Amino acid sequence: MTNGSAAALGSASYPWIQTRLALERTLLAWVRTAAALIGFGFTIFNFYEMLNSIEGVKPAWRPGASRMLGVSLVGIGTLALLLALAQYLVTVRFLGSHPDAARIPRFHPGLIVAITLTAVGLITLWALLSRLPML
Repeated sequence: MTNGSAAALGSASYPWIQTRLALERTLLAWVRTAAALIGFGFTIFNFYEMLNSIEGVKPAWRPGASRMLGVSLVGIGTLALLLALAQYLVTVRFLGSHPDAARIPRFHPGLIVAITLTAVGLITLWALLSRLPML
């Protein structure tokens, strides 16, 4: 943004811009949290599955508990990201009614990353659930 375009927006728009940027930061914080939960859940699931396949290792006290923990973490991370996306989209729509909203670029890199990670989370959840034994 150059000085000319910043002056064109006016100082009354700065709180709106700060709110919009805070919304982006919040979404990216949820993306980081969801990525950590999804990655950690996937790691727990695969580590204990690999550990159970090694000969000489004492069997687990609760054999399916580690797999369920891994699947639960992936599910929680994906669900949290879906809820964060819903909140983000509702708030962006509300903020879009501001008169200066038309002058702000519509590119949302955080939204693209969040949607991509949601897809990865859903695919990972499906893959892990398909590897669980049927009850």
